[in-house]
Amino acid sequence: MQESADYYLLATVVAAALVALYWLQPERRRSVAGKSRALTGLFVLIATGVGLCLWSVSLERSAYTFERQSSPIAIAIAFDLSPSMLAIPHPEFDGQTLPRFERGKAVLQEFFRALEEQHEPVIVSVVGFTKQADIIMGWDQNIAQVRDILEYAVSPNLFGSAGTSIEAAVKSLHDVFAMLPAELQDTSRKLVIIVSDGEDTMRASSFDYATEELAEAAYDTIALQAGLLDRNEGLPVYGRVGEFTGFRDMSGKIYTVPDVAAMNTIAEASAGRGLHVRAETPSTVERMLQFAVDTDAGSAVPDAALLSTFGMFAVVSMLCAVILR
Repeated sequence: MQESADYYLLATVVAAALVALYWLQPERRRSVAGKSRALTGLFVLIATGVGLCLWSVSLERSAYTFERQSSPIAIAIAFDLSPSMLAIPHPEFDGQTLPRFERGKAVLQEFFRALEEQHEPVIVSVVGFTKQADIIMGWDQNIAQVRDILEYAVSPNLFGSAGTSIEAAVKSLHDVFAMLPAELQDTSRKLVIIVSDGEDTMRASSFDYATEELAEAAYDTIALQAGLLDRNEGLPVYGRVGEFTGFRDMSGKIYTVPDVAAMNTIAEASAGRGLHVRAETPSTVERMLQFAVDTDAGSAVPDAALLSTFGMFAVVSMLCAVILR
């Protein structure tokens, strides 16, 4: 895109220079001395066209694009596999609502599908965590394979009875980035997506240690929270024929409550930039995409279509000059 835009810009400058040289010649000025009206009309036409283009540039934000990074974005996903991520609302009142982990997974699937459609280069790794963390998938640049891993590997079979440790997730992310290919260590932008309901069952000092680690880490963080805030959710118990029989008792509690404050803290603790989003919010994927592929405004270049419009006006002005000759 940058190379194409440069060509259009060069063509526009050359065309404008040729028009200027044509009218600066003394014999041309004398030959049109009696055509002042036509000449004025020509200048008005050119000025109007250029003015409309500049107005379009100032108003149409979508008329700008961004240079793609030469190195892929390194995205490490830490997925919470604790029992609370299996929670659902009462099916008699909410129908067949997906469990929390499925809602988080659906957001990731749509996110990577959009990156694939935009041909955005990425390299991805997936970690599953509870009290401990394990690598589910090493670094891979095949988005289709990443989506397959999320779809089939992140399943209820991975969930056990252990609680959640954000500290374990952060430590594992540190190890994962240490395994990033050497040629990408310094050149790629690093992004972490932590998928959880935020219910850290470890001691408070463990969570504090995790946020301190995030504050020192050289990557941006998306805290993707799964869990409804307007109604209760619990771990379902099913009968022999698959019928819902109630919620499981978890240490004297029937319902599990997402911790919004914890996920906000995770996002705000990031040494780079942080974003807190919820899996149940319709605009989540769009916000994640903007966060993931955004670059500094200084790298923005005018869209080639607009530059070609300037070139067209320059060509039209040259044709008018020939007609008046």
